[in-house]
Amino acid sequence: MKMSGFKIFQIFQFIVFLGVSVFIFVRKVDGTGAENTFDVAFLNFSVWFGFYLFLLAIEYGIKFLGVIKKK
Repeated sequence: MKMSGFKIFQIFQFIVFLGVSVFIFVRKVDGTGAENTFDVAFLNFSVWFGFYLFLLAIEYGIKFLGVIKKK
């Protein structure tokens, strides 16, 4: 099975996303020393998820432009 560089990068990016997501929910105290409640963790996760979706949109936009350019 041949994997492209794009797929390898996607897998690596997803692993990093999962790692940071778990870290957000596991830690008890955030970087400022404040207690990390579920609400705060969920807010942090929402921002992180939005950033991840933004990166995916850029990546697939570039891939889509490459496909259009080949035609």
